[in-house]
Amino acid sequence: MQNHAEFLDVDFGHDDPVIGPDDIKIEYHPSSGIEAKVYSFDNFEHRAADFLVPPPDGQPWSPFKSRLEFEIAEIMLEVGFNNQQTDRLIKLCHRCAVGKEKLTFKNHKDIHNVWEVASHHITKFTKEVVSVPFTGDEELQEYDMHYRDLWELAADMLRNPWLFPHFTFDAHRLLKFDGNTFSQLPLGAKPLAYILYVDKTKLSSFGTAKGYPVYTRLANLPTAIQNGRGEGSGYVVGWLPIVKDEKLHSGKPSWVDFKNTVWHKSFARIISSLASKSQTGQWFECLDGVKRWFFLCILILSADFEEQSVMSLTQGIMNDLWDTSKSYHQRTSKDSQAVINAACAKETFEEREELLKEQALHLINVSKYFCMSVSKIDSLSHDHCHFNHGGLWSRHLWVKLQKYVVSLGRGKVSQVDNQFEQFPRWRNLKHPNQVISVTFTDSSVHEDISKMIIYATHDVLTENDSPLGYFLLQCVRLYLEMDMYAALEVHTTNTIEEGRHTVQVFTALMKNWNFPKLHMTTHIFDDIEAKGATRNYNTKLYEQMHGPLKDWYLNQTNFKNVAEQILRINHWILVADDIDHRISDFDEYSQRKSDGDSEDDDSLDDDENTDIGVDSTLDPSQHTFCSIENAQKTRVKFTNFRIKLNAFLNIFLPACNIPLPNGRRIHLQSDDTNTDYLRCSPQFFNAPHYDCVFIRTQNGVILGRLVFLFQCAIGNGLFPLALIHPFDTPTGPRLRQDKQLNLFRVCAQPRTKAEFFSVRSIICGALLVQDSGGNPLDYLIVDTVDTDMFLRVREMYQQVGHPVCI
Repeated sequence: MQNHAEFLDVDFGHDDPVIGPDDIKIEYHPSSGIEAKVYSFDNFEHRAADFLVPPPDGQPWSPFKSRLEFEIAEIMLEVGFNNQQTDRLIKLCHRCAVGKEKLTFKNHKDIHNVWEVASHHITKFTKEVVSVPFTGDEELQEYDMHYRDLWELAADMLRNPWLFPHFTFDAHRLLKFDGNTFSQLPLGAKPLAYILYVDKTKLSSFGTAKGYPVYTRLANLPTAIQNGRGEGSGYVVGWLPIVKDEKLHSGKPSWVDFKNTVWHKSFARIISSLASKSQTGQWFECLDGVKRWFFLCILILSADFEEQSVMSLTQGIMNDLWDTSKSYHQRTSKDSQAVINAACAKETFEEREELLKEQALHLINVSKYFCMSVSKIDSLSHDHCHFNHGGLWSRHLWVKLQKYVVSLGRGKVSQVDNQFEQFPRWRNLKHPNQVISVTFTDSSVHEDISKMIIYATHDVLTENDSPLGYFLLQCVRLYLEMDMYAALEVHTTNTIEEGRHTVQVFTALMKNWNFPKLHMTTHIFDDIEAKGATRNYNTKLYEQMHGPLKDWYLNQTNFKNVAEQILRINHWILVADDIDHRISDFDEYSQRKSDGDSEDDDSLDDDENTDIGVDSTLDPSQHTFCSIENAQKTRVKFTNFRIKLNAFLNIFLPACNIPLPNGRRIHLQSDDTNTDYLRCSPQFFNAPHYDCVFIRTQNGVILGRLVFLFQCAIGNGLFPLALIHPFDTPTGPRLRQDKQLNLFRVCAQPRTKAEFFSVRSIICGALLVQDSGGNPLDYLIVDTVDTDMFLRVREMYQQVGHPVCI
């Protein structure tokens, strides 16, 4: 045994006890006064010091008032409840404590059993096995897939009392935009159109676990409801199998054809219920008692470029696609099938491949269900999310622009990052502090970077310091304007013409950039004229739906057979939402009955032409529903004001893609008040925040920054007023850079020139950024932040006589 005393300036100097073979000896420092101890090897272990243990605390859960409260708080901490969820659970605990309702659940199995019984409220998922042979193998390859019956799901929605009033069956707009789809419907028939989205997604952060969900929306519902949240929005209707690559076959044409065959056979099973109903129709008695003859079809297939290639069976790209000045024949599904039939008739494999390669197609026998239910080429559309933000910008323009900034040195890189960090905050606009040396994978982050990039680099990539970088910045500006026109929710003949012209100029500057997504820009406005605004088929909304799937995978599965577990949770969420609607309606009905406030529809005819408003003698900052109802109690239109507003908000907020508080239906109380989003605060998240605004004046529209908001009492009236720092100083001759980058410049008055305006003269908020490279009173309007700002600035260009440089 090694003597550790040789490492210390201490002489242990005591006699060794008797030591046997394998014994363990412990020596203590001499100052401790403890003698050395010897233990046999078998009995040696670490021992805690011997001391008198004090009696335990009589209330170990302190400062919690009871053990129960501690355990409830601990569970909420472990699960990660937010504030709203915490409040809900506490209220439920109080309901149980007072004995109003009895909790009969004993364990998680009881809850699962009840959910399974309730699951029959909405069409459930079905699991099937897809069998596909691989070339050279006699044995079939089998894959599990899951799907919901699309027709039965649509029937559920047609029976839904909250959705049915919003359905449109006489789709004259769809007939106008896509006459080929509905022009041959029999007299009296109604179209029932589906929008389908398919995309693989990574369920785990490392990408080892993946999912292949299929989503659907009904095009007969208003776009605001389709693109919102909750009932009537996106539904998961399928889970496609993922064919793992095998090293022996990976990359071979036969293996690619095999994977495409698995995809098409699985997808055909999902849409199989639409096939016959798309040809002969389906009679259905709707909630209003009217029997309608529905013809079912897939109007839009929404997907990124990879998925679109699988759907359309294309391979590679045809020659000279980069030359956007050329026009090509638009191939239909019938044309593709004719090419495939011709290839099958060839005698040799080489002849077949030569023909298919010439037409850029795969040799796959597509199911009759697919051909009967959907016209693939007509249904595929320009993907605003992946083609623009996640493709043309993030993988091409942004990469080149980063290189030009880096080539100017670290000082310029730091300058760009600093300008991003100091960029004014704006609602729903992400603000990364560093961008040049950071890699982002989220398309929405790239979208926001592109909106700010011109204003953060216009004084870095100058015409003198970086001629090519400056030229690229002009190209980026054209890209942003094309993106703004593509994102418009309402189009006119003029906006479509201007959008087409912007695409032509942009692609002409980008010639020799040879990749498919550049060519796809030439189809943007063809798709808009055929299928409406891009928000009808933008994949960004569906990408957001991947989030809950990933959370369920991480927190609520055992990482085995995850598809069934994830889809079961998804189904329970839909069922819970449906039951929650029923409970809310029951509560509102009971409240009206108890208050004697049942509605009388005939009484609404009175006072038809009377103006509706709130009594001006009330303090607007103190408006409550109780005060409004009391002030207007003599007016019939204000009967059940709060209850009616309840119903309106529960439909309106999801339709506008605004989540309901805590995910539950709204129940407004009599003392609730209203809010706004314009900020005028010296301390907003530990920093001053004073928004800029558009202001309507007698001399036209000007811009300014909010300084102070207040109300002025004059007699018996209250007037909301604002102290605003106006930005209406003349800017002088327009700068060359402003013309070439289409920048709209405004100049602030001296701070002492702040003026009073009525709050009612404020049109809306505006995002302005200070021109860091010029006059400190000069500001640039960020018109690329959203389409509304873009169009307003376009009008301002016309008013001041500035030509838009395209």
